[in-house]
Amino acid sequence: MIALLLAVVVALTAAPPTAPPDVPPLRSLVTPAKVLARYAAALAALVPPHAISFEYTLEQTGARDLLQEHRVIRRGTDQRDEILAVDGRKLDPPAVRITHGRRDRYDVAVLAPKLDAYGFHFVGSVRDGRHEDYVFETTPLGAGTAFRVTEVTIDGITYLPSSIAFATDAHNGTGTIDFGRAENFWVPTVATARATYAKLAAQERITFTSYRFPTALPPGTFERAHAVPVVKPAS
Repeated sequence: MIALLLAVVVALTAAPPTAPPDVPPLRSLVTPAKVLARYAAALAALVPPHAISFEYTLEQTGARDLLQEHRVIRRGTDQRDEILAVDGRKLDPPAVRITHGRRDRYDVAVLAPKLDAYGFHFVGSVRDGRHEDYVFETTPLGAGTAFRVTEVTIDGITYLPSSIAFATDAHNGTGTIDFGRAENFWVPTVATARATYAKLAAQERITFTSYRFPTALPPGTFERAHAVPVVKPAS
């Protein structure tokens, strides 16, 4: 028993572990006003990638059950969307859809509520590993819109949104979009939505993976629906 007690004392008095170099240590909370100032500065400093490639899985249940796997290549407002599989059945060759002039609806710079367009009410902080994130309820300042952000969680290290909650008038929809770092960019990781169609509850989940940020794309990527090589990471 004495040996056990001594072991406990040693454990309690030993020096605490240090965080890895890339993980800042837990620090005291920042005031909501400073959080919002840093949030605005972080959004203003965002630089979009020259091009982006990623894969995503789309799962729908409820009014219609659906499972799809996609690979997307985007550059500016041009997008190539390849459907790789449907309901577990691989498509060979993939079905290809090419669009132009359409902005990325999951771009954090587009979705994040801005200080001049929303009112922010501090709700509290949540522990995220060895740091704190900051949660704000948001209310549009102007006339009501079909799509509106209802809550944003601000990452306590980058001061970019780690999660955005939204509501839409269409089918009483609600959902969340989570974000994280991929290389030097802040990208969506998971998006979920719930809505009612013909009195039936429907749910959707999109999981984003395999991010790459090429500096060049194969010729004809956005010109016609034909097979192109898989985008490789930049060397």
